[in-house]
Amino acid sequence: MDKANPFAGSYFPYAFSLVIYSISWFCLWSISSYLSPDLLLAGLFLPTGLKLAVLVLTARRYWKLFVISELIISGWLIYLIGDQQQDILLLLCPFLSYLLAIPFADIWQQLKTYWQKLLALVSLVLVHGILLGGMILLLIKPLDLPLNYAFSSAIAAITGGVLLTPFLYLLYDYLHHKVWVPLSPALIRQEVTLRPSALLWAITFFTIGLVAELTLLDQMEPLGLLIILLPNIFMAYKYGWQGGVLATVMNSILLTTARQISGSFATDQELQIFMTTQALVGLGLGIAISRQYLLAQKLQQANQDLAAELTNKQDLARQLVQVEEDIRKSVARELHDEIGQNITAIQIQAMLADRTTQEENTKTIADTINTLSMRIHSATKQLLTQLRPHILDELGLENALRQLAHEMKFAERQVDFKINIGIAADKLDDITAVTLYRIVQELLNNVTKHSQATEVQLSLMPGTSFSLELRDNGCGLPVNWRTKGQGLKGIEERVSALGGHLSIESNDNAHIRAGSELNTNKGTRIIVTLPTKITPS
Repeated sequence: MDKANPFAGSYFPYAFSLVIYSISWFCLWSISSYLSPDLLLAGLFLPTGLKLAVLVLTARRYWKLFVISELIISGWLIYLIGDQQQDILLLLCPFLSYLLAIPFADIWQQLKTYWQKLLALVSLVLVHGILLGGMILLLIKPLDLPLNYAFSSAIAAITGGVLLTPFLYLLYDYLHHKVWVPLSPALIRQEVTLRPSALLWAITFFTIGLVAELTLLDQMEPLGLLIILLPNIFMAYKYGWQGGVLATVMNSILLTTARQISGSFATDQELQIFMTTQALVGLGLGIAISRQYLLAQKLQQANQDLAAELTNKQDLARQLVQVEEDIRKSVARELHDEIGQNITAIQIQAMLADRTTQEENTKTIADTINTLSMRIHSATKQLLTQLRPHILDELGLENALRQLAHEMKFAERQVDFKINIGIAADKLDDITAVTLYRIVQELLNNVTKHSQATEVQLSLMPGTSFSLELRDNGCGLPVNWRTKGQGLKGIEERVSALGGHLSIESNDNAHIRAGSELNTNKGTRIIVTLPTKITPS
């Protein structure tokens, strides 16, 4: 510490805090004494809000300085202008606030959100006012005071606390969260951007309210509270709890000005009750709106996180499907190249053995080898089709589906089958094309084996997403189709993995569109929707 400067080092914060608090307390008392000539009630009005806010928002090591400062100023005022015996009670008020702030400070440290802190501040103000009123009530008889003096004291303390404590917390919150940047040449030349909207609204409401109070007071007296609350409602809605606090202070100034000019309130208590009411309404509404806005932000963030997570899972599922198709294609190629060639070689060798030998046993063995080779070739061909439909690579999705429908031989089964393709299938990516082919293959197999339908319609609809619809007039699906078979369940899982949607309506629940070629209410309607990915030309 620099001995040449007594305010250097650790002494300066204490001295600065003492001076600022003393000046602020005296100024607020001066304003309060202008509204209430009683020395004690003036000391309990606005200075109470300052005192409670300072005790809550500052470190405990400064508290004793504030108490000593208030005692000195109060004693000096009592010595100069104190002419009533209850004025001595002003010296007891700092101790009550100090004792009440000690347990409250521990609670305050545990609060995290702004609305919890604001409600705690209001609760502190109410408890402080009630205890103060109770203390004065106990001293009414010894000091020969009227009974309503305790009520007036409590109302004065509560009103001052409700008005100033949230406002000072607003300033503290702004200064505490404001990012202060060191002054630099760049900042000196930077233009200052003002945001005067809140100030302009406050001035507008203040002017309108003051004119209304002074000119239309008698006519609007029944609606006075509603008119006063309009700025609170608007500011709270537009700016949250900060707007509610600012509107509360603005309305308090408006009410005080109107009272001093036109005498709109009969007593100080009536004015203070009115100010307390509008302050609590504005603050409560602001807290509710800010909390709702915060919850909406959290919900929006949660939805964004869920959407991002869903997108990641869909991308991962699509990659898994891509890997699966790549493996299928690789295995199919190996089967075709290796096993297919070997089977062909075995068949050729069997045919040569059959032609070159004269022994019947050898011919029989050669024929058996050739027959078994044909069976293996047929099984391999079916396996290749299951692994990778080569017809899809050769003909494209549209022609492959038509060929698939032709292989089902619906005409020979006396089934009226119609196919309507209304999308450029060549623009689909490989995964979606293969998936649609497999889905149609599974659905047509189910129709052929189980539905007993006489009318079947397959449609591929254009749009922002690829929509496949299959309708029939068959017997419908069993109730336990999800557990009975794996076909539709596998389709549902694959569609879901690609970010699509599967809709099934069966039997009496089938709703066929009006004007459709299928007019019956029986049967099954299956709609598959898959997102499209247009391949670059």
